[in-house]
Amino acid sequence: MRNRYFGALAAAFLLAAPALAAQTPDSTLIGVSVDNRGNVGMGTLVPTKKLDVRGDAFLSGVLSGSNWIGGGAASIKGYTTGSDAGVFALKYDSRNFGNSPTAIQIWNASTGVYKTFIIDHPLDPSKYLVHATLEGPEGSVFYRGTARLKDGRAEVVLPSYFEALTHTEGRTILLTNIDGFDRLAVRTEGGAKIVGGRFVVVSENPHSDQEFDWEVKAVRKDLPPLEVEPDRAKLDVSGFGPYRIGTPRHP
Repeated sequence: MRNRYFGALAAAFLLAAPALAAQTPDSTLIGVSVDNRGNVGMGTLVPTKKLDVRGDAFLSGVLSGSNWIGGGAASIKGYTTGSDAGVFALKYDSRNFGNSPTAIQIWNASTGVYKTFIIDHPLDPSKYLVHATLEGPEGSVFYRGTARLKDGRAEVVLPSYFEALTHTEGRTILLTNIDGFDRLAVRTEGGAKIVGGRFVVVSENPHSDQEFDWEVKAVRKDLPPLEVEPDRAKLDVSGFGPYRIGTPRHP
């Protein structure tokens, strides 16, 4: 058998040399190598892992994992020359969460880090823009916008799904004047600030055309309340770092 990948068989039991290697006769192109520890290299004579691929890889099947992080999750670790690489685990846990968005779990093994997203910098192409999420002890949503009074009154309409999505309790509204100092207030109806997905802003000046920014915060009602300080003995935690998932422990 002779072809361009027919290469030398290195000493089988030398730690520094591959037990089996296939490369071009002039050694310019390395195909596959296997060392005496069972490590397989593609594009390298010195594989450092069980499968060491130096180049692009294509997978048409399913990537599965059984890492201890997350319990059977597929784990991914970014390459680094130091010790700063973090392991991220991905898992679809339908057993505990059913076929719901909550079953999609992503977490890492680090602690004391931000949950971030990274996008291209809008002004400097040589930089990224990194933002962190806003955290709190409740599953809240917010909506904001700008409005203007007409004859001392303005009605703000929230998205059509607002009432179906959020609890009536705990809703808050912030108002900020723009280019003026007319006093503003939210007019309640039956003691409620928001009714039918709408709220009304008024001024003591009946002719006011004051412009203002507004922000509404409310708590989602499609999920159970967040238990902020659970006892360790009552909770099973899967994963580590900022994406930890907690499920009640059954007696």
